[in-house]
Amino acid sequence: MLKKTKILKTVLIIIITASVTVTATLFFVNAYLKTLPIPVDNLIRVASLIDEYYYSDYDSSKIEENMLSAVVDGLGDKYSVYYNEKSAEEQVMEIDGYYVGIGVEAYANSESKKIEVISAYEESPAYKAGVRSGDFIVRIDGKDYDANSFPEAVIHMKGVNENNPLEKELRLTLERDGELIEVSLKREKIQMNKVKSEIIEDICYIRYPGFDELSLKEVKKIVNSLDNTVKGIVIDVRNNPGGEFKCSIDMCDLFLDDMPIMYTVDKSGRKTVYKAKKGKCDLPLAVLINRASASASEIFAGALQSNGRAVIIGEKSFGKGVSQTVRYINPNDFSAGAIKLTICRNYTPDGRWINESVMPDIPMETEMSTEIKNDAAFKTAVESIKGKSQ
Repeated sequence: MLKKTKILKTVLIIIITASVTVTATLFFVNAYLKTLPIPVDNLIRVASLIDEYYYSDYDSSKIEENMLSAVVDGLGDKYSVYYNEKSAEEQVMEIDGYYVGIGVEAYANSESKKIEVISAYEESPAYKAGVRSGDFIVRIDGKDYDANSFPEAVIHMKGVNENNPLEKELRLTLERDGELIEVSLKREKIQMNKVKSEIIEDICYIRYPGFDELSLKEVKKIVNSLDNTVKGIVIDVRNNPGGEFKCSIDMCDLFLDDMPIMYTVDKSGRKTVYKAKKGKCDLPLAVLINRASASASEIFAGALQSNGRAVIIGEKSFGKGVSQTVRYINPNDFSAGAIKLTICRNYTPDGRWINESVMPDIPMETEMSTEIKNDAAFKTAVESIKGKSQ
């Protein structure tokens, strides 16, 4: 009898201890939830009501995915987006600077609720098919897509989990100036940000399609190899949608000497100034931009313009004066997906918010020519450089 009593007491103590622990845990969890800037009480209540009353089976993972997407979409920021597990892998991981796809840079425009093209990479299937900056991708292979289904559209365009994605033809329905245009194309193995250069008479022309470490190294190699017969450099960032923030800073550092490059302002109002180190290439410089020059391209052009280091030629730039970071929601479980969040505003050294675009010193239409020596913007850049050097 004594032994049985001791067992009952032990069980009772365990139950009471567990009850107290659970109550305390729930108290602290509830207190923590109340400190969050986003109210979750009603979400919990909705989940409880669904669990108790909904008449049929449902896919809880799909509900979670839609909920996470809606929370990020609720920010009203066209550059912040939720990625499910598959699309997160595409965003976060790059293998050898290649990917299978159509070569288009696009984003979910929360204002128009459509998928908008920033630019098509040169020589890519999208570029050859005539996809332009400002086009809206409204349909792929007959299926409708919008800003809310942007991650799925990316997966479709890249052919993720498809058998032989390189062999299948893809049909894009584009909206341009209120009209629908349909183009057909095939995916290719896209090499990202391939740098091109050539010496035309005594001017070095550098075509810089995107900002990453490999392309930056290539530009450094080109600049460092120039001899005293070269009188100036023209850097072409037309249709360059940007890339890595650090690479834009390092690219500016090639041509600026111990002076401010740009500064950022975060949510707390903290200002971070980025400054060039001593030592630079001091050849006369011109930069070509157009309406598809965005983000890192605008940091680069804006920094050189503000410091009087280069003449900027072409069209008003895209106007993306904010930077994003991509973070997995659960670093220990990638199945939860990731979110891309805007974390700061970007400003030129003289205080211009890049969201308002970089305005060219010499405005002109910049339709790119197949031969750069015949390109009108390039010719104007050469005249400007030679005019300064005389």
